[in-house]
Amino acid sequence: MPTKSKSNKKASRSEPPAKNKATVSPGTTKAAERASEPKEPAKSASMPAPAESSDSSSPLPLEQTKKALTALIKHVETKSEEEAAAAAESNNPSKKRKLNLLSDDPSDPKESEKKSLYLIISAKKYFSDKPLMKPRRITVPHPIHNPDTTSICLITKDPQRLYKDILLVDENSPVKDSIERIVGISKLKTKFKTFEAKRRLRDDHDLFLADDRVVTMMPELLGKPFISTKKMPIPIHILNPAAAAAMETAAKVAQASASKKRKVNISPEDELARERAAVSAKRVNAEITRTLNSAMVFVPAANSTSVKIGFSTFSVDDLAENVAAIVDGMVSKNIVKGGWDGIRSLHLKTKDSISLPIYLTEKLT
Repeated sequence: MPTKSKSNKKASRSEPPAKNKATVSPGTTKAAERASEPKEPAKSASMPAPAESSDSSSPLPLEQTKKALTALIKHVETKSEEEAAAAAESNNPSKKRKLNLLSDDPSDPKESEKKSLYLIISAKKYFSDKPLMKPRRITVPHPIHNPDTTSICLITKDPQRLYKDILLVDENSPVKDSIERIVGISKLKTKFKTFEAKRRLRDDHDLFLADDRVVTMMPELLGKPFISTKKMPIPIHILNPAAAAAMETAAKVAQASASKKRKVNISPEDELARERAAVSAKRVNAEITRTLNSAMVFVPAANSTSVKIGFSTFSVDDLAENVAAIVDGMVSKNIVKGGWDGIRSLHLKTKDSISLPIYLTEKLT
């Protein structure tokens, strides 16, 4: 944030020029003396102009944000050029296709050039007392995921065949071209049990979604390969609202009956028929659209977290608008306790760069 320079401080503390003192006669009153002294320069004249803000009510400095983004994009381009030059000089053919294993998609040479950019938010207090497995979604003006190229995997309850028939096989389904794979819980427990199988599943898709009724099982079933790379499934609603409310009421009635030792007989066929009628491809499509247009905020039991804002292939203006939307969203959704006053600092970085500060609070408490 702009501060007074040393020269300005000296100027404000120095005495007025002698000629101004000479104009004041011995009989002049103190009020006249004060009136005859030169007025202190306005802050706008003596201090550097404050950085342009993204919003009149937001202290986020837009110009400083753009400068940091420009520097990071230049860093990515320079590093890519250096790696390309080093590979071209090598006579080893295997090194000509050497890929960065930390890139977003090491299997695709074009994707290896796309570097993720992150916003680091440091707060004065912990975001939560315990880590929240369900990430918070914040809508951004420039989607991070391209709906035409993003590979989506949906994790559902059993049996997975029921959901495949409704969402993928049905010709009228609006998501049959959006979802690439559907995996049921039992399949997740058996086919993707090993660490290597989980890592392959993680690398096969860009985005993972899960039925909100099973999302609490994901940390145990997917483990470190997903948690460490922040690719944990994002919870979505796959039932139409009316059916979901009816099923919730039926579940409460069944639970009350069980507590009174009353036996409630529901055949598997009836349960499947009820589930089939409740699943809504239209709602799944709306949830996918909303997710693709959002940035994911994973809320940790700490006072710092990172959020992907886009890629170095985005324009500086688009990235800056995403940064402003994410910060404003974290404040308005009370993810940061205390709003703007609860933010200690904001930094921007890539996976392999230093963090560039764009905002530092003046109040440490």
